Amino acid sequence: MDHDLRDPDRPTITTTIDGRPATLPGTLADIRAALPEDQRDAFDEEINNAAIRDLAAIAVHWAIPPEEHARIAADADRIRSGDLTGVVDVHGRPVER
Repeated sequence: MDHDLRDPDRPTITTTIDGRPATLPGTLADIRAALPEDQRDAFDEEINNAAIRDLAAIAVHWAIPPEEHARIAADADRIRSGDLTGVVDVHGRPVER
């Protein structure tokens, strides 16, 4: 199986990470192949035991590069502490307290 994300025939997820366009693997097999080998068993366990309603969210979580998870967690901590710098609503307007 070809796991090359540049292959136009492979499904991908297009999203924005930290304000930049990002292309992520679009199949469970491609997500698994992109993971470091030491994370694949944990991925298999979580995907195989996921409720169908949660499958897409879990798959996207695993598709996001590991280095982005630390940044996302730091942003969440910052926002929980009350710092809303850079946070916008669904209309793109800055969120204020």
